[in-house]
Amino acid sequence: MRFQNSAGEKTGPEDRGRPPRVVIIAPRIQHLIGGQEVQADLLLRLWRDDPALHISYVATNLQLPRWLEGIPYLRTMVRFPIYLAELLAGLREADVAHIFSAAFSSFLIATVPAFCVSRVLGKKVLVNYRSGLARQHLRASWIARNILQKADRVLVPSAYLVEVFREFRVTAQAIPNLVDPTLFSYRVREPLRPFLLCSRNLEPCYGIDLVLRAFVDVQKAFPEARLWILGEGSQENVVRRLIAELSLTGVEMAGRVRREDVGRFYDRADILVNASRVDNMPVTILEAFASGLPVVTTDAGGIPYIVRHEQTGLVSNVEDWRQLAANVIRLLQDSTLVRRLTEKAYQQSFTYGWGTVRQNWFRVYREL
Repeated sequence: MRFQNSAGEKTGPEDRGRPPRVVIIAPRIQHLIGGQEVQADLLLRLWRDDPALHISYVATNLQLPRWLEGIPYLRTMVRFPIYLAELLAGLREADVAHIFSAAFSSFLIATVPAFCVSRVLGKKVLVNYRSGLARQHLRASWIARNILQKADRVLVPSAYLVEVFREFRVTAQAIPNLVDPTLFSYRVREPLRPFLLCSRNLEPCYGIDLVLRAFVDVQKAFPEARLWILGEGSQENVVRRLIAELSLTGVEMAGRVRREDVGRFYDRADILVNASRVDNMPVTILEAFASGLPVVTTDAGGIPYIVRHEQTGLVSNVEDWRQLAANVIRLLQDSTLVRRLTEKAYQQSFTYGWGTVRQNWFRVYREL
């Protein structure tokens, strides 16, 4: 928003000597393992006591009574007019609308209304797009392409999405995801134990079934191996059935873990395993870097942009659970490799700290 001074000249917040007023528009936290809601919550908490910025929040998914949350379509019909009203009230005094965005239906019911209300009120619009399904989404939706092309700024967490957006003539800038500095601390794993962690929600795109199949091979080589699976989702029953079918032991499904307790699982484990089929810039890998956990992962989406094979982790092709298992076993047999990977990954983790990320976000807000 631009303000008029007594001489009729346009002045922005920087000219008036006051902090920019930014409204973060994002989902409230429901899934505590990762995703845009965790990143939004982290930004809100870190900006809260920073005098350089005035930050406020509008939730895209107003909390409803439990019985209503379980009724699709009806819950959306109830939420939508309330969401519009909160956008109108929350954006009225803002300079910048910082809209967190996912793909497909979420884009339509959350991003599009926020964009339209911001434009009606004359606000600057920053769309912070975070889905690994960007290519499929933009190919299918002219609405998404049109809105992203008209936004004042498009921000994404990875160079991978910058390249995807370029295919659709959308200019994007990358600011990486954050790692919560209060939850994760670096620890050297010597000797490395066969204690594996998978910290992804239980959805098909995250390949929990592939992790379990890989764990079969790991446990054949190391019978004492253990696997912790954090998260919840639509595939919980499928995952439990697969554990029984594979006759696996040593697998603990922790379910929903409070955000402040996630770091304890990272500290307990010695290897992070990720088997995504679709992905962008998974925070779980960044958290592993900061914790000293060696990373074994598939090469889905933007992952190769942050995990360099044999430099900061071991990478296999999507769906190749046998190679995933072989990479875990390789780490357990090569302490020199583990040390090299974790030291380089830890150095890279500083890129995802608040000191660096804060400067990038503040520069964008000021430029708008």
